[in-house]
Amino acid sequence: GMTSVGTVKVIDENWDNVEEIESVVNCSIYPNPAKDFVKLSAISCQLSAVRVYNHLGMLVEEIEVNSNEVEINTSVYNTGIYFIKIETESGSVTKKMIVE
Repeated sequence: GMTSVGTVKVIDENWDNVEEIESVVNCSIYPNPAKDFVKLSAISCQLSAVRVYNHLGMLVEEIEVNSNEVEINTSVYNTGIYFIKIETESGSVTKKMIVE
């Protein structure tokens, strides 16, 4: 017989409730909305990892970083809303990114 597999939801939080904790991690994303690339830079701390999730919460890209700046090539991304989880030595923050 046929086995039906239910949809696996990777992250069952509602992404609309993502809080940006600016006090802990001061990070900027530009340009946002992005087209070909997006640049992340941390003001006062070192980036360690950057994970990009699509609006369904599925991991799209994972980048190991060892500096306070990283550039992500978004020209290969579909248009839409993405969430970037930025890990630093002093905590993590999740930012919303729009790819046009």
